[in-house]
Order: sequence, then C-alpha cells, then structure tokens
Amino acid sequence: MKITDFSTWLAGLLEPQAFKDYCVNGLCVEGSPEVTRVVTGVSFRDRLIDAAIENKADCIIVHHPNGFWNGENRVLVGKFGERMRRLMQNGISLYGYHLPLDGQPEFGNNALIAKAFGLVNLAGFMREGERDVGVVGEFGKPVPREGLVDLACGVFENGVQASLLYGKTEILKVAICSGGGASGVDEAIALGADAYITGEIKEPTAIAVEEAGFNLLACGHHRTEIFGVRALAKKIQDELGIPAMFVNIDNPI
Repeated sequence: MKITDFSTWLAGLLEPQAFKDYCVNGLCVEGSPEVTRVVTGVSFRDRLIDAAIENKADCIIVHHPNGFWNGENRVLVGKFGERMRRLMQNGISLYGYHLPLDGQPEFGNNALIAKAFGLVNLAGFMREGERDVGVVGEFGKPVPREGLVDLACGVFENGVQASLLYGKTEILKVAICSGGGASGVDEAIALGADAYITGEIKEPTAIAVEEAGFNLLACGHHRTEIFGVRALAKKIQDELGIPAMFVNIDNPI
C-alpha cells in the first residue's frame, strides 16, 4: 500500500485532529513510499528498530514517539540522529499516535482495559480537545476492592504496582486512564467513581488519594498501554491484509 493511502486510513481510524496533544500524531518519518510490513510497539526505541529490521518491516507505529514531543530538540544529532539514520538506511517509516490510541472507543487502551474488566455502561472522561481520553464504567454487580486487585492481576500480566485502598470496600463504578493518568484522580472522584485504575502516578497522588478516602490502582505506564498498539496491529492485518505484529519490549515504569 502506498504510504499516502496508509496515512489516510490511519487518520480516518484514529482521528488525531480531534485530540489536543503534546506530540506529533501521524507520520513522523517517511522512510519508504510503500507500506508492506508493520511492527507496532509502545515506545520508539533502539530495540524496536532492531525488531523491525529483523522482521523486514518498512513501517513502525508507536504510542510514544520519543523524539517528537513538543519542546524536544529535533536536530539530527546524538541518539536521535542515530535512530533517524537507521530508519532511513533501512527504509523504515515511523508513525506516532499518542492520545488517539488512548481514547479510540473501539480498540484504544482504555476501551480495551474496560472490556477486559467486564465493565458496562461506558462513558468518557478526561477531555483533551474534542474527544475523551479516559473511560468510566460499571460492574454488573459490586465487587470487593480486594477482588478488584485480583481482577487487575488478571488483566495486566505483571499485576499491580501500587494498591492505594482508602475508599469504599465495595466497587461498582470504575474510572480508567492508561499511562501517566495521575491528573485524572480529581475528575474520577467528582464523577462518583469508587476506584481509579491508571498506569503511573506521582508522589503527591498517594497523599491526595489517602486524604480523599479513595481507591487507586497503579499498574505501570507501559503495561497499561500495550492494548491499543497490539489491537492496531491486528486491525491492520485483518482489514488491509498487510502483515503486522506487535512487539512488546517491557518497561517496568
């Protein structure tokens, strides 16, 4: 498929223009005029380029387009320059989709996490631009908060990094925002959620949750954001017939 057609397909699917984001969303590097094999991953890094070369991919799609965040120096020197040379020398294009892959309602990170927990009556929260990034949903019937931890250990293969259980002992309504979602705590509480599930939190978050008498599970920034890029690889293969694979290079943060 021509890369222009592939870009159009991705833009229609992920609607990057609808999100107010702080990085490039879309094509970051055009290394080839065609897309014949795709590798997806959470973060742009050396080992993901290695995987693309090993699998003869000419396209990488990531959730974290490291090097293309607002304020980063994009002068082609040092590590950034090295990565760009490797992409161009091997004819590999790079796409980044950040918030669009968190908030996509069918296969975004948060929609798929909510589905894995079995939540229903889903609604969005944490609006960024014209779209919501996070998801709020309910269990069919309340579960004990310790049971929520057990469920999380089944949804996230590496379990829970921090269990801050200061709120209700029975959980019905749950708010979810993958990655670095600490900023969503106040909104989750205001929406009447009984618990909040996110990836990475900050030092003041634990204090705020304790003092609010609220429940929060932190399950890892990377580990809560494998869902969207993994599902996107499958969608590319199923709908476009382009071989695509998700490569999980774990990050404990």
